[in-house]
Amino acid sequence: MSIEDHILLWNHAVVRMMDVRHIVMEFNEKLPAYYLPASTFLLTTRGSAKVSLDGNVSMVRRFHVLHGGKGTRLEIEAEDVFEFYLILYKASLVPPFRRELQLLMERENPFQQQYDFIPQYPVELLNKVKRMHREWSRLNTLEKLHAKSLFYQFVYELLWQIQRQGFETDSPDLSEQAIRYMTENYQHNITIESLAQLLNYSPQYLSRKFKDQTGNSPINFLIMLRMDKAQELLLTSDATLQEVAASVGYPDMFYFNRMFKKHVGIAPGQYKKRKLVSGKIQYSAKKSLTSSIVKRVAQRYIDDEDENHYQYKLEGDFTLYRGTKTSMTATLLLCLMLLLSACGTGGTNTTTATANGGSQSANVQPADAAQGGAAAGQQGSTNQASSAPTETTKTVSTVFGDVTIPVNPKRIVAIDYLGSLVALGANPIGSSEWLMQNPYLKDKIDGVENVGDSIEKVMEMEPDLIITLTSDQEKYELFSKIAPTVSVPYNKFSNVHEEINYFGELLGVQEKATAWLDDYDTRIAAAKAKVKQALPEDATVSVLEDQDKSIYVFGIISGRGGRAIYEALGLNPPVGLTEEIMKEKYYPISLEKLGDFAGDYVVLTSPKAMEEYKADPLWSQLDAIKNDRVFLWTEDQSWFQDPIAMLSQVEELANWLIEKSKS
Repeated sequence: MSIEDHILLWNHAVVRMMDVRHIVMEFNEKLPAYYLPASTFLLTTRGSAKVSLDGNVSMVRRFHVLHGGKGTRLEIEAEDVFEFYLILYKASLVPPFRRELQLLMERENPFQQQYDFIPQYPVELLNKVKRMHREWSRLNTLEKLHAKSLFYQFVYELLWQIQRQGFETDSPDLSEQAIRYMTENYQHNITIESLAQLLNYSPQYLSRKFKDQTGNSPINFLIMLRMDKAQELLLTSDATLQEVAASVGYPDMFYFNRMFKKHVGIAPGQYKKRKLVSGKIQYSAKKSLTSSIVKRVAQRYIDDEDENHYQYKLEGDFTLYRGTKTSMTATLLLCLMLLLSACGTGGTNTTTATANGGSQSANVQPADAAQGGAAAGQQGSTNQASSAPTETTKTVSTVFGDVTIPVNPKRIVAIDYLGSLVALGANPIGSSEWLMQNPYLKDKIDGVENVGDSIEKVMEMEPDLIITLTSDQEKYELFSKIAPTVSVPYNKFSNVHEEINYFGELLGVQEKATAWLDDYDTRIAAAKAKVKQALPEDATVSVLEDQDKSIYVFGIISGRGGRAIYEALGLNPPVGLTEEIMKEKYYPISLEKLGDFAGDYVVLTSPKAMEEYKADPLWSQLDAIKNDRVFLWTEDQSWFQDPIAMLSQVEELANWLIEKSKS
């Protein structure tokens, strides 16, 4: 992770101090495995020791800084008298915050990363930590507040030295942390939600990262781990079935029996008898469970949905328990699905539920046609033609695993990506209220119903495909029970061509995608040519947002008009917008530096009126304000980046620039 991203997230985080501890270890003393209950800084002050963070060993001496996230396993073996401080804290982003910050936090969480650092100026850090510990040890609330202020000073000093020394922090191996925890705690109640909370990541990100690194899902790994342990106990002990089930994390013996039969192939009792009769008392546990389990055939995120929702709920830092009570929504949903299935058995097609919660059509020949065919066969007719069945479904890969969808979906609910589907003529039947307020789509979405946040509303519409960008596992699972669901992560596409081509292939309308992009390229090229002809060659344009006393500058990969101005129209940024900043989605600046980032023309997203800027002592000094060359729009207009919005914004901004160039 870049130190700039690190600093950015620290700037927006809300921090809560948990504890400050001063510890002295004797010669050869060992600190047994301790799971950090919160994000932690460790600052050594005297002596030397072998310090392990999740198995990553560092030989440290005085004035060494280490950091580990919540759930990290800390082990210390002192080589002589070893003295250090532990600073435990919790940090998070509190809404409202920019969506880009949330995505950055999910991708690169600085409060969860492991790193060690030898500061160039250690005494400054040590003095702050000593004062912090002294103030924290007092009972007065005011001293606690002082300790928190000293913590911020400590973080600032540390980040300043890291930045100065050009040090880059690295994320810990997330799958290794998850595997180690599951291997050591498989007998306890673990869910993807509790595991994600322990490791301080979202369930969706943990699942995707784990599968990328191991080829398997966390829950499937846990199931296989438990099955291996159960087989070992069955063959090497006289434990009852109830005792075996409880020892591998299944309090419900009947549920364990079902899971064992599903994944091993036979019931536990039969498995033990068969092995004993054959004389093969060899359980399947390997020396390295990580290698034997995670390399098996990869399955979708939740291999067995009961496993994920069976029983558990997080309580406390490390006690993972979830109740068995099912939500009313899920119960109603299940009942309705059963009713729909029962009603649908009388038609000419039957549907078989797929693993992802959707349905797969199976053609069934009508009875009278079948009888006619039989009669023809009895009459000796040899003029029977056979043809391969037409494919009605296909499999696509998503962040939640492979999903089977219709080849030609007819009833699509676009929870997200409404603009892309409208561009391709897909005519969704439903979408979210926010997207339906897109000013660039309002005249193109007649007949699209607002589903809001209602799962029930989506269910009533009986879609055959749902498209979303949700990272909420529970919501995704509910969508998947209604219809095949494709979740496409936010910012997956770097340009309009990628987005249109993706959905063109997904929906089987590649020809429409090609035609739309041809028209898009023609119109963009025309707008660009007109602007280049109208503006001086050295004219500069800046894209800014003024939001809650914070000012942001946007580059070539950004919304708010950034992509339209720099990517589509190819215009020049102001001098202050360096190549490094241009690569950022957005970059915060201080009001005092505004002049360095303001171009001859300014595209500004703000809820304020232009009169407020003309009356402001700093803003009013900008040439763009003086010359009335500011394109002022609200976030409702500038936020949207779908293909239709992008094309409209390019042409709108081009027309404005051409008009202003004449004045």
